Amino acid sequence: MNEENLISIVNFLPIILIIGAALFWLFRFMVARRWNQHRARTIGKWEAEGIEFIHGPAGSQFGGLESTGAKRVLRGVGLVVMTEKDLRVTRATPPGTWCITYKQIKGVTIQPEFLEHRPKKVPYIVVRFVKDGQTDKLGFLVKDPETWAKELAQATHVSLKHRRK
Repeated sequence: MNEENLISIVNFLPIILIIGAALFWLFRFMVARRWNQHRARTIGKWEAEGIEFIHGPAGSQFGGLESTGAKRVLRGVGLVVMTEKDLRVTRATPPGTWCITYKQIKGVTIQPEFLEHRPKKVPYIVVRFVKDGQTDKLGFLVKDPETWAKELAQATHVSLKHRRK
């Protein structure tokens, strides 16, 4: 590498770094905008329907449904809400909403992994439920899983289990 090439690289390096920072900021802005739109649209729709929130809405990470299998699971950020009658979990992208009535819920478990995914900071809350005669499990992450799981178990009259691996 000669001196001219080195000077060219040094001169263009700040431009490349500025472009990289701008792309990072743009991506982050687009994701935040999409998340805020999802949150506002979803909460607005539920409030317009007259739904009252017992706990939440809180940001969450949808962990998937056991019935889809670990290989086909689509995780994503969304919301979680406890209402008078049900648990609602959403995913922003691709959009999805799961409403599980308290009567359908048969178990609540706090566990370190779900569908072959092990988050670093908080454990999954896994809800076992029966819908149309089929048993399934839904997992989600929230900042305070212990409080959410206790309130959910109390509302559904099921015992709260902790699974450690």
